[in-house]
Amino acid sequence: MHPKKTITIVSAVVILLFVYYAGNVSPVVSDETYTYIAGLSWYKNYDEGQKAAIEEDKPMLVYFWATWCEFCKKLETEVYPNTQVNKILEEDFVLVAINIDDNKKDADAFGVWVPPNEKFITPQGEVMDEIGGYMPEDRFLVILRQVKVNYDSRKTG
Repeated sequence: MHPKKTITIVSAVVILLFVYYAGNVSPVVSDETYTYIAGLSWYKNYDEGQKAAIEEDKPMLVYFWATWCEFCKKLETEVYPNTQVNKILEEDFVLVAINIDDNKKDADAFGVWVPPNEKFITPQGEVMDEIGGYMPEDRFLVILRQVKVNYDSRKTG
């Protein structure tokens, strides 16, 4: 083999490995039941999340994401770890994180093809609010609080 050809092949392999690794790196860890984001446990599918929401009488935050989504990574590293956001998510919502590449059934059911997308849904399945795209933590916090107030007023009113 010629040295130029060897260098070209090795370079191509290195580039392919880099592209593969870069596309699959995410601050997200999962097991069979949960996805773990920002120290919180998120159900991996809608049906399991809805069961928990009914049992706990809490609204759901259904977060549609993908490993290749740069704005998802920003949400996962900048917004969800925020102390106030994290506390409200943990106490007042059932969390569902749907990887649109792995769970096309749920993504298609909600018409989500491009992440990030966040839907606030009652235990009965009614979409109360939606965020299509990235939102900084200060604005996200306002929406979280408003969804919680709206949900609580439905229960009492």
